[in-house]
Amino acid sequence: MRRLVLSLTLAGLAACSPQPRSSSYFEAHQDEAAKVVSDCKTGAHRGEECGNAQAAVASAKRDARMDAYRKGF
Repeated sequence: MRRLVLSLTLAGLAACSPQPRSSSYFEAHQDEAAKVVSDCKTGAHRGEECGNAQAAVASAKRDARMDAYRKGF
């Protein structure tokens, strides 16, 4: 009986999907963010990571625009 419970517990843990990567992760890994955004547009990637990667790419573009603006002064 214990082996059955242990087997079911391990099978349940193995079936769990990993947590989606956060926006801050994608901000630090822009190459992965760009790939995820591209995959989301084609439908190869779905879920919460799509929004997180898009937010990180948008944030990086915003930061680049602000840096360019500041250099103008």
